[in-house]
Amino acid sequence: MKSQEATARRYAKALFAVARESATVEAVGKELASFLEILDAQPELQGVLQRPWIKPAERRAVAHEVAQRAGLGKLVQDFVSLVVARGRADHLREMAAAYQTLADEAAGRVRAEVRTAVALTPDEKQRLEARLGRSLGKQIVLTETVDRGLLGGFIAQVGSLVLDSSLDGQLRTLRERLARG
Repeated sequence: MKSQEATARRYAKALFAVARESATVEAVGKELASFLEILDAQPELQGVLQRPWIKPAERRAVAHEVAQRAGLGKLVQDFVSLVVARGRADHLREMAAAYQTLADEAAGRVRAEVRTAVALTPDEKQRLEARLGRSLGKQIVLTETVDRGLLGGFIAQVGSLVLDSSLDGQLRTLRERLARG
């Protein structure tokens, strides 16, 4: 797992450097996400791109054709073709995540995962992003997940920082205080 992450970071850094030179950092990130969506929608395609008995040149041609038909830019077409030809198609998701991390760092953004008991309204989501952004001094990109197991409130995670503002967390804290006396 560690070697897969290291490989993904190396490829992502190389792609990021080229994208930054051509001022297409954001577009490349979106195009990588689009390519992954295509693979998710067509598992048989993903299988073809990962089969070691298919010649690298053939896998490369398939990946290039798929990227081209999807209207992705030349940089992403060449990147996914290279990755697939080198037998690293199974690393694409990690590469895209590592690339997004580099793009976020360069733009002064951080990603926050928020679990809520009920879906946030757009206004609530915007206020939470603003409040977290002020606290951390960065622009926040919020990803929300509705967790029906929560009684109420939310749990936000930004990197290793966890903010538990859930009813479950408050009850747990109260229980611990009562147990201590």
